[in-house]
Amino acid sequence: MDKLVEMKGISKSFFGVEVLHGVDFDINAGEVVALCGENGAGKSTLVKVLAGIHPRNAGEITLMGENIANSTPLEMQHKGVSMIHQELVLIEDMTVAQNIFLSREPQNKFGLIDFQKMNNDAKALLGSLGQDIQPTTQVRDLKIAQKQMVEIAKAISFDVKVIIMDEPTAVLTNKETEILFKLIKELAERGIGIIYISHRLAEVKEIADRVTVLRDGHLIATKALEEVTQKEIATLMVGREVGDSVVAEFEGDESDIVLEVKNMTGDILKNVNFSVARGEIIGFCGLIGAGRSELMEMIFGLRKYSRGEVLLYGKPVKIKNAKAAINANLGFATEDRKGTGLVPSRSIAENSDFVYRVKSKGSLLMPKAVNARTNEKIKDLRIVCTGASQLVKNLSGGNQQKVVLSKWLLSDPDIFIIDEPTRGIDVGARQEIYTIIRELAKSGKTIIVVSSDMTEVLSICQRVIVVHEGVITGVLTGDERTEENIMHCAINVM
Repeated sequence: MDKLVEMKGISKSFFGVEVLHGVDFDINAGEVVALCGENGAGKSTLVKVLAGIHPRNAGEITLMGENIANSTPLEMQHKGVSMIHQELVLIEDMTVAQNIFLSREPQNKFGLIDFQKMNNDAKALLGSLGQDIQPTTQVRDLKIAQKQMVEIAKAISFDVKVIIMDEPTAVLTNKETEILFKLIKELAERGIGIIYISHRLAEVKEIADRVTVLRDGHLIATKALEEVTQKEIATLMVGREVGDSVVAEFEGDESDIVLEVKNMTGDILKNVNFSVARGEIIGFCGLIGAGRSELMEMIFGLRKYSRGEVLLYGKPVKIKNAKAAINANLGFATEDRKGTGLVPSRSIAENSDFVYRVKSKGSLLMPKAVNARTNEKIKDLRIVCTGASQLVKNLSGGNQQKVVLSKWLLSDPDIFIIDEPTRGIDVGARQEIYTIIRELAKSGKTIIVVSSDMTEVLSICQRVIVVHEGVITGVLTGDERTEENIMHCAINVM
């Protein structure tokens, strides 16, 4: 086979932290290579280096034998490397044709955009992909699978040699996935190389010729698909010995149920059932799009469900919004700390005291009292700052996360949902947050941790619930709580 891309010794660091350690990777013409690994393994960083989004710190890249220096994404597209991101980057208010030829619009002899040629060229490109999408349609009016096809059309419009697909089926139905797989095979037959990033190992086995596994920024193995099973790939992804968990045994009364969810159905979720006792720490694991966060949003009244019920202390409740949840003594630290967890342009005091005032039914805003409450939490949580009046945006990520926790702790919830408690923060701050969670549970609070970090879940959660495509596929306790078992449940391979 003709070698399309060869990457040797690729290293990449962010803010002094090395996330790729001398990784080698290659792909041949007409080949589909799957890139697998846990969240944070370095998959997206590696392909973003290839696509010109991140400059590499060390290593070499050759494209069809030509040595490639650090380049911009547009330069790499012109060289034949295009990336389709997991979150599509199309402009919703522009037409299909305008998106495909953005910044490269054909011009007439007067130097104006030749819309007729642009639309005709777009129609021809889409037709070559077997798509009957009108080039004059606004992107916002397309289905998600059609948007995916527009991204592919945009990619091949650059005379593409390599297409990178990052979790391309995360938002597709089974039927749409079938269409995409057929297209991938057709592109490969044309000699185009496909780099396919996915956690869904059944898809990897179906579509790929080889699989490359990364773990913690290191190359672990590259195997032909016929040489490995799905379970073996999952084991390579997890691989490392898992140290003894320091999770304290649950010493409460298992029958003292504070929250129960019955037959929860809606969006991706299908008949989800679970319960949690007073003082227990349970973890929810699953791949991106599994439905973990959606489930928590339904419990907290942020998202509607079509069927099922929530019981608090044995009694059915209808929680219609966040205020009702707060008044029912629930807390929810969402995964998007900057988007929905904080107002970065406001002070620590304004952020920290917000839920307290909601729960106090609009009590008067007394600056001295607010500052006193805030300063107490700054001390308790060891928030590194200049004082309660400091703007949140000027804090480190770990200290911002502590402000999120302080906001909910001041409202004193009995049931505290924490979604991705330590995403993007350093090791020292992680351990402090784990200590806070354990101390809350000891005081009788019930904690639900949602996390994509399996090591994190195993470090603090006494019971682990695994979700796969909206269905609970595993409830792990005791010695069953291993990374390998979580991964097998998360990809529904048992």
